[in-house]
Order: sequence, then structure tokens, then C-alpha cells
Amino acid sequence: MYTQQLATTRALARGLTRFSEGRISLRIGSHDTPQAFRSWHILLGRISLLKDPSSQSALARSDIRIAEIDGLRGIAVLLVLVWHFIGAVLPPTTGLSKIIGALFIFGRTGVDLFFVLSGFLIIGILADQKDSPNYFRVFFARRALRILPPYAMLLIAFWALSALLGETYYFGSQIPWWSYATFTQNWYIIKLNGWGPGAASVTWSVAIEEQFYIVFPIIVYLIPRQYLFPLLICVGTSSISARAACFILYPQNAFAPYVATCLRLDGLCAGGMLAIAFRDDRLRQKLIASRPFLRKANIGFAAFIPFFLLALHWRPWATMYYWGHTYLTVLYSLTLATILLVPSSKFCDLLRAGSLRALGTISYTVYLFHPLFIGLAFSAVGKREELSSVSDAILLALAMMVTLIFSKTSYVFIESKLVAFGHRLKYSRALEHPVRLSSEIAKSRKSAS
Repeated sequence: MYTQQLATTRALARGLTRFSEGRISLRIGSHDTPQAFRSWHILLGRISLLKDPSSQSALARSDIRIAEIDGLRGIAVLLVLVWHFIGAVLPPTTGLSKIIGALFIFGRTGVDLFFVLSGFLIIGILADQKDSPNYFRVFFARRALRILPPYAMLLIAFWALSALLGETYYFGSQIPWWSYATFTQNWYIIKLNGWGPGAASVTWSVAIEEQFYIVFPIIVYLIPRQYLFPLLICVGTSSISARAACFILYPQNAFAPYVATCLRLDGLCAGGMLAIAFRDDRLRQKLIASRPFLRKANIGFAAFIPFFLLALHWRPWATMYYWGHTYLTVLYSLTLATILLVPSSKFCDLLRAGSLRALGTISYTVYLFHPLFIGLAFSAVGKREELSSVSDAILLALAMMVTLIFSKTSYVFIESKLVAFGHRLKYSRALEHPVRLSSEIAKSRKSAS
């Protein structure tokens, strides 16, 4: 039975592209279709909408969870984990270890993907709800309920361990407590010209996003809707130019172009531009008409990854600050646009996989806590993390296991409950410019976290 369903699904998948181009017409019943047809019926609904985007019955709210974006979150955090658990801790003592390190450093780009996704989701929500009388109250309440609980747990654990263990590589007070509490630690990293305590080092990117969440709701609220897209272009391109200028003027501080908020806005703005484009009739039509080109461009940019890694190996800072982050922003923006416009692709099938979506659901807590658990594991044996022996591999595997179990437990018993509570807070007015996806998809998705 499963084999028959799989064969039927594949046959339908091959026909979806032809359908989207108007060469065939398919109709699938909603009551007596097999399970294999049902999942593709959802995709067919989205492609039907791309043919007729004026359909008013196919409006989906910006707080509807999109399965493929969960999958992208999973990929983003998986990239970071591969780097921190393998690439960054493997001593470059052999030719093989140097090659692995040079390849796995691509895992650092998971943060760039997170920025694009955050820009898309947050600017989309803000654009949809800017006319709501309780726009600020509901937005900030929901963001606080989603972001603050895991972050507060991390800080409490970090401060307690710092008091207990004193100044170490992983714990300590090199960055003041109030800086973590106010999401300004990225500026202290610039002052130190170093990451600070390893157990909380990844929070610099959370600080950037929080600063973005505070400022951009005001900007979106004040700026007329028709000017949001050009404004995001200006902010994003200015950030790119300022990043390169900063490295030219202050090459001795390699951390500043990496963690300064104003120098890392291009990814957030690019995601926001996609969100605005999908809400604008003219821009959306251009995206739909450009699907073949966008898909080829995405493949082309992905094919350039080996050359990017070579450049990163030879000139790491210059590569990243002159053009590397910009390349990654374009690559991940094309990826996001492609999965939204071509839902029948094999890559979208991968993103909808249950394991990848499950990882994406807990990605925030996994990202926050994995350095802490690595630090605890290696502090217990009195050394810094590395992967040079079987015992090191066991410690890293233990840290990974504890990270995943803790993150899943936290999400099930704490975070999901608070997110659900946050979604009881409703915006006062109905959406006027939501993302146009199929109503079938809207019915099949849970509220976004």
C-alpha cells in the first residue's frame, strides 16, 4: 500500500510543475483521496494560488506556521551544531582534520540563515498588523513570551555557574551582567575584541535580533506601507557598505564587523524585503513570473559554495566582511523565495521531514544552550573543548544529547505553553495585506512560535 502511495505521490509531483505552467489541469477531491494525495493536495492549492493570486479565499495569516520554514530553522541550527561540535574543536594537526575544518566552517553561516528567516517572519507580522490599535502591545508581549523564558533560564544558569566556578574560559564576568540582561553584550564583545565567556558567547546574535525587534516595529509603524520596501533596500545596502568600511578603517578589531548590529542588518532586511514582496500585488506577480530564474539563481549561488570556502580559508576576515556575508544573504534569500514559490521541489520535501521540523521547533533553545552544556562537560574534566580523543568525542556527544533533551523538555513544558498564551492576545483588526498562500495550507498549520 505504501509503495502504491509513494508512486502516486511521485507521479503527481512531476505533474505539479506542468500544472503551474498551465499545461495540464488537475482536480483532487477533498473527501475520499488517499493520504498520499492529501499532502500533495495542499501543495496543489498553493500552486493554484500562484496561478490566481487574486483569490480572496486564500489568505493566510502571518502567524500561521509554515512547515518549510521550520525545516529551514532546523538546517540553520544544524549548521551551527556541526561547526561547534566538530569543525571548531578538531585540532588542525593532520591534513584530513584541516580539510574537515575548512569544510565545516560553513556551519557558521547558520546565523546568516537565521537572520534572513527572522527578517521575513518579523517584518511580515509588523506589515500585516501595523494598522492594529494594539499593534505594539501584542507584538512585544508575544515576542517577550517567546524569547525571554529560555534566555532567562540561560542567564540564571550562567550567572550561578560563574559564581560557583569563578573566572574560566566558559564562565566569568568579562562581560557585565547588566549587558546580558539588556541585550547589549554584542557591543561589549566589540570593546573586548573577544567573545567573552564561552558558555554565553552565542548570545551576541540574540542581542542583534532583540535590538532589531525593538527598533523596527517603530519604523514600520511610522513609515507608509509603500515606502517599506525601498527603506529596507537602503538600510540593507548601507549595512553592507558600513561593514566593509569598518574593516578597512579598524582591521585590528575583527569582531566589530561581525557583531555590531548596524553592520549585520542586510540579512534581516533581505528577509523583510521578501515579506513585503509577497504582500504587494505587483512585486508578488514579478516573483511568480521569475520562478524559473530564481530557482536557477539559487542553484548557481549554491554551486559557488566551494569557491566561497576557498576564499574563506585563504582570507577569512576580508572574505566575510567585503562580500561573504552579502553572498550568504543573497543565497539564503533565494533559498527562502524558492521554497515559497516552488513547493513541489525535492528540497521542500526534505524541509517538511518530521525530524528536521522537530529540530527547527526547538532550534532557539538548542542554539542558546549548547555552548553551556559543552562548557559544563569539559569543565568537569578541567580542559577546553576539543575533539582529539575518544573521551573528547564522548563528552561532546553527551553535551549534544543533554542539549537536545533539555531543549525538547523546555519547549514541551514551558515554551509551547507560553507561546500558546501569547497567541490568546489578538490583534484588534483583521489583516489587510497577509501573505497569499492557500487556505488548505492555512488550515494545516499550527500557530507560529
